[in-house]
Amino acid sequence: MSALAALSLFEAALARDPAVRKAFIRVEAGDDDTLRDAALALLAAHASSEGFLEPGPRFVPRDLGPYRLVAPLGEGGMGRVYLAERRDGAFEQRVAIKVLAATLGDADAVRRAEAERQFLAWLEHRNIARVLDGGTTPEGQPYVVMEYVDGERIDDWCRGRALDIKARIGVFRQVLGAVDAAHRALIIHRDIKPANVLVTADGSGKLLDFGIAKSLDGRVRSAATQAGAGPLTPDYASPEQLAGQPLTTACDVYALGLLLHELLTGRPAFERGRRSLVEYAQFVATHAPTRPSARVDADRLGLAPRAENAWRRRLGGDLDRIVLKALQPEPAQRYASARAFADDLERWLGNRPVLARPAGLAYRSAKFVRRNRLVVAASTAAVLALATGFGVAAVQAHLAREEADRAHRANRFLLSMIERADPYVSGRNPTLAEALDRAATDIPAQFADQPALEADVRHAIGRAYLSLERLDEAESHLDRAAVLREPAGGTAFAETLDAQAMLDWSRGRYERAEQRIRRAITIAGAVDGGRNQAHAVALNDAAALLNNLGRYAEARPLLEQAIAIGGALPGLAPRELAITRSNLAYALHGLGELAAADAAYVRALDELERAMSPHHPDIAITLNNRAAVLTDMGRDADALALLERSIAIRDALFGPDHPLVVISRSNIALTYAKTGHAEQARAAIATALEHAPRAFEPGNQAIGHVHFTAARVAEALGDPVTGLSEARAALAVYDRLDAVEAGRRERTEALVASLQAKLGPSAASPKP
Repeated sequence: MSALAALSLFEAALARDPAVRKAFIRVEAGDDDTLRDAALALLAAHASSEGFLEPGPRFVPRDLGPYRLVAPLGEGGMGRVYLAERRDGAFEQRVAIKVLAATLGDADAVRRAEAERQFLAWLEHRNIARVLDGGTTPEGQPYVVMEYVDGERIDDWCRGRALDIKARIGVFRQVLGAVDAAHRALIIHRDIKPANVLVTADGSGKLLDFGIAKSLDGRVRSAATQAGAGPLTPDYASPEQLAGQPLTTACDVYALGLLLHELLTGRPAFERGRRSLVEYAQFVATHAPTRPSARVDADRLGLAPRAENAWRRRLGGDLDRIVLKALQPEPAQRYASARAFADDLERWLGNRPVLARPAGLAYRSAKFVRRNRLVVAASTAAVLALATGFGVAAVQAHLAREEADRAHRANRFLLSMIERADPYVSGRNPTLAEALDRAATDIPAQFADQPALEADVRHAIGRAYLSLERLDEAESHLDRAAVLREPAGGTAFAETLDAQAMLDWSRGRYERAEQRIRRAITIAGAVDGGRNQAHAVALNDAAALLNNLGRYAEARPLLEQAIAIGGALPGLAPRELAITRSNLAYALHGLGELAAADAAYVRALDELERAMSPHHPDIAITLNNRAAVLTDMGRDADALALLERSIAIRDALFGPDHPLVVISRSNIALTYAKTGHAEQARAAIATALEHAPRAFEPGNQAIGHVHFTAARVAEALGDPVTGLSEARAALAVYDRLDAVEAGRRERTEALVASLQAKLGPSAASPKP
């Protein structure tokens, strides 16, 4: 018996008249006693949560032992909480009393009350409400007497005071401390949500309600610790809770991620909508939420409308990743503990590297693929970025002694950074990112009297951080470099504007990216009549951005101009010119000029193969892109040969979880399907779908692209049912994003409509 089966049967029973619900469950469960008992237990818990203790619509004060109930404070499925006063003459105090939802003789409710009292007796922490007493009402309902916390829900408290992001995180870290204390006492809370965290007037957070907590070491066993579908709050439950699986502290880490997401965006991480509990459980088990910066709700946060964009920018990057790491569907992919979660937030607050940033090449290279300027590895990218930055000074060294000294000092700084990364010097094997972090802290002291040199170094380190997807650090260094370079202008300032534009692009700030890159074109174009590498690079990058936005007609002249400039520069690397030519081919393809696009790809491939090794990733990219053109030209067999060669290169370089390999497999699956290779098509698309969640960050539109291709493969193989399911999966990905590559959503919607028409009325849209 699965927990989801019990939940499904319970929900079906709720749709019946209350008088026949139990009979319905018994009939539907048949001989499955475990399923029957679990569903009946859920039904009993539901029934016992309605209307207990209240004699009528108006509350009537009453006594419980030495306490007098004064007013209701709140209620839920597990019980109702009252404000009470002690009036037995010994002393006076205000307390909170939780009366559990139970009926006379309910042994499970008694165990829950005893367990909660015991849990809270073990926990002494300034951010956990203390237990004071307990007992049983004359009607047999257990109650727990707790410290009264005169406060507001944490989300209301933050909104009412218009707290900024850092202040919200400060309050949230108190909750992390409380949960960490519980975990160290081997207790899982299992019901962390805004209603169970109150904040007092002085800003002290208090974690409440251990009514469904679980003892990890078995010291206390209550009904809430049994296997199967136990009590929970679905909207704040982890995937493993919803599935009735064995629980660890990871379930609380997930709930903490949900809470932080809501505090930072004003919205829940998932919108349950009209999904049944079973559908919702299946959904969260297979999905991570959209990045928080894409879900900011200014009204719910209490923000002025003009502050929303700044709030989104602040969330983008490392904070997005911290929240998403806590909300991974697989427990092993989350933070190992509440303490680790708190530590990463502390790193963010201190502007230090966070552990949640993407660690693999797959994520980094996926970002660079968008503009066809692939960097094979993060370390290579960083060194190249530094070399480019310092090269500005080196090229100009012949002009003046000051410039020569500037180049010498820059190179000495680079050598010092590399030396500190040497394991024989540092005593361990540091990452390049750590070497960059240490180098960055030295900049103010080493270059205080050299603003031009500081600008070179900050530009180079900013580009290195950008290649590592450390966007917050990249933005800080590039912004400073821009301030230092702007007065002198010239190609150096244009290069920094270009780098800032690429960072904006990475964060989805397309309008700002275009403004900056066009300014870079204007500035570099005014130097030497525009005959310089900075001008050619800016033209290429601007066109790549326009290509990404589907504005191919605007991209084309920029690329043609970049090729003309680059071809006349004596020192331009052949690879750079070939990549620009490949971008031109991409634009021509988008404009429907297939023959011209194919010719441009052929020439770009020839240039790359003469300049690079035969297994270079740039060659694989260009082979893949040319194959797309050949497919549109009806030359499927030729396209298939190119795709097979491209995949062989990529698979050997990166392995099956790399984004380039996943995209290539989905592309070749479609070509296989069109050329009658049905089994190869099914195998290729199944492999692509399997590896896509590991290749791309949750919410990446590329996952939607893979589902779209899977839909087209299914359609080509005569399976419209699977095709419709995959097309809808693609739309679900796109619907969670602020921006999607031009035409993608429209093509997917058209495919859905086409497949629905083939299937007829039975293909009506499912419940969201």
